[in-house]
Amino acid sequence: MSWTAREYAVAEAARVAGIHRAHLDVIINRTKPLSPLFSEKRKGRRWFSAKDITVLRVAYELDRAGRNWPTAIAQAFEHLATPPPGDALLVVPVLSVSSTSGRMLSGLPVLPGSSSMIVLPVGKITDDIVAACEHIKETAVVAVSE
Repeated sequence: MSWTAREYAVAEAARVAGIHRAHLDVIINRTKPLSPLFSEKRKGRRWFSAKDITVLRVAYELDRAGRNWPTAIAQAFEHLATPPPGDALLVVPVLSVSSTSGRMLSGLPVLPGSSSMIVLPVGKITDDIVAACEHIKETAVVAVSE
């Protein structure tokens, strides 16, 4: 499987990224100028790669840590040029906890104090997304060969 081959449809990307399809449509619409960073439009349909899906998932977590979507997408894109090692972490300051009221983000606690940080396990996120994408392709091959 290629990290950058754009071969997954919107519904597949949303499911693998863990983002509701309607929410993904809103993200695409709101960040249209940035969409080449995380998708490609061909013949009226939008396509995603494993990298794109990972960028969207990490951006989703960065959004929850207080970044706006354009900033979150740019930061995720910058850190995911290549698949990170499985144990890679991205540590970023939490800009706002109002949406979470100081609760857990991505299953990780927000640290107390004014300089809270969020730790995103980008290696694990990437590994999970790559495995899910490979499963989609394997399922498609089995369905075609039957």
